[in-house]
Amino acid sequence: MGRSEKDKTMGSAVLFWCITAAYMALIFYLSSSFAPSLPRLPRHSDKLLHMLAYMPLAFLLYGSLTRSGLKKYVFIIAFLAAGLYGITDEFHQSFVPGRDTDLLDLVADFTGAFIGSTGARFLRI
Repeated sequence: MGRSEKDKTMGSAVLFWCITAAYMALIFYLSSSFAPSLPRLPRHSDKLLHMLAYMPLAFLLYGSLTRSGLKKYVFIIAFLAAGLYGITDEFHQSFVPGRDTDLLDLVADFTGAFIGSTGARFLRI
């Protein structure tokens, strides 16, 4: 007896949410790193890294939401959820020795989230 279509859909949603949560944990872990132990980067190049980190997060959130059955406002929810996670990450970094918060990091996080959500919407994941 094969699995029903509903079981397959739920399995896909659970898998996507697990991957999304693992990726969020990775971002948290990396932002917990003591800053002096990180390589020195050219001025403002970390903004590109922030953008590149939040693109996949929004992409994964979009996929998790659609596989969970959400049909409306998926783009805006994925975009805002990834951006809000960026806000909490900046707050978290304010407690990490050698790290600080930066408004431009948030702009880069939201930019990456927008690009990631746009890509997911375009690819119809």
